[in-house]
Amino acid sequence: MPPAGPGSRVQRRVARTRAAIEDAFVQLVLERGYDRVTVEDIASRADLARATFYAHYPNKDAVLFAVFGRLTADLVRRIAGQGGPPGAVHRDAISAAYRQAAEMPGLYRACLSEARARRAHLSALSRYAEQDFGARLAALGRPPRVPVPVMARAFVGAHVAVLEAWLAGELGGDAEQLAGTVLDLLIYGAAWAHGFRPDELGSSAGSPPDPPTPSPPATKPRSRHRQPSTSTPEDAAGEPR
Repeated sequence: MPPAGPGSRVQRRVARTRAAIEDAFVQLVLERGYDRVTVEDIASRADLARATFYAHYPNKDAVLFAVFGRLTADLVRRIAGQGGPPGAVHRDAISAAYRQAAEMPGLYRACLSEARARRAHLSALSRYAEQDFGARLAALGRPPRVPVPVMARAFVGAHVAVLEAWLAGELGGDAEQLAGTVLDLLIYGAAWAHGFRPDELGSSAGSPPDPPTPSPPATKPRSRHRQPSTSTPEDAAGEPR
C-alpha cells in the first residue's frame, strides 16, 4: 500500500476530532439530558478549544443529527441486508435492528431522548418501511387493506416504543428474544394489512411456534331437571357465514 499523503492525514485528523466531539456529546447527554448540555461542555469534555468545535460543527444540534443520522443509516443497511421472497417474514431484519441497539445502547438512549432526533429517526425508518412494504405488494400483485404509509408508521412506531422501554430497563430479555417477541406480536396485524391470510405467511428464518392449545373447561354435571331451551333459530341453524 502506498504511503498516505497529506490529504489523508488531514482527513484522519478531522475524523479523530469529530469522533472526540461526538463521544463527549453522547456522554454528556446521558449524564445531564440534551437541554442541559452546552457547546462549552462538549468542547471541555473532548479536551478541545471552542474554536475547534465550531470548525467542525455549527452547534450542538448539528452534532446530534450527525450522530443519529449515521446510526439510522447503519440500521437501514443492516435491515436491507436481510433478503428473502416478498411474501416471507424477514425475522432476521428485525433481529438486526435489536442487535444494533444492544451494541450501542448509550448512543440510542442519547439520541432518542431529544424529540427532534426521535422524530427524524421515526421518519427515516418509516420511509424505508414504506418503500419495503410497497415493493413487496407490487411484487405480489395485490392491493393492501390499509394504506402503506399508515402500515409503515404503525410498525416503526411500535418497534421504537418497545426498543426505548427495553433500553430503559423496563423490559427484560436479550436482543434476539425481544426481536422475536415483537415480531410475533406485530406480524399478524401487518400481514392482515398487507392482504395476507395467516396460512399464506412464510418466514425467512423459521415461523413462530403455535401457542399451546388450552385445555377445555371442565363440564358441570347435568341437572336431572331439564332446563327450558333458550336457543334461537339462528343458534339451531348455526352462525351464518
